[in-house]
Amino acid sequence: MSLIIAGRHGASMPAARAATKSPTKKTVPSPQEIAPGVFLGGWNDALTFTGAKFCLLDEAPEEMPTATHIPIYDEGKDAPVVANLDRLVTEVRSARRAHEPVLIFCGHGVRRGPLGAAWYLHRSEKLPLDAAYDRIRAVRPKIETASEWIGHPQSLDG
Repeated sequence: MSLIIAGRHGASMPAARAATKSPTKKTVPSPQEIAPGVFLGGWNDALTFTGAKFCLLDEAPEEMPTATHIPIYDEGKDAPVVANLDRLVTEVRSARRAHEPVLIFCGHGVRRGPLGAAWYLHRSEKLPLDAAYDRIRAVRPKIETASEWIGHPQSLDG
């Protein structure tokens, strides 16, 4: 229903509507817990996280927060580095045995971090990799699976 207000010269115009709030964008707090004590996030999360931190970027930046650097992607081969993914799992398990919280991170927490986190769930909880990604996506919706960004992800199938 539109309200009509008569102007000075008999012209009518719709009444001004009350200002409405634009829908607010839901922000997902970061980092997200993907398993007890194991978190997935991005670079900004690593700046404030207290616990063991694992950076999965291809190269360790000079200004990287204190973290263990484990590159998990070989750009030249466009393939994951499975040996390093397995090393990540070993390191995360070790930190968790010591009751230390763990952050797995990359630049934005969209590609490498989710791959490392999914691999951890795959190896530690015996989840199929797709199911591990589904679990991560349930708490961190904006991720890409390995098959979405890696040209040769076949070595993850073995």
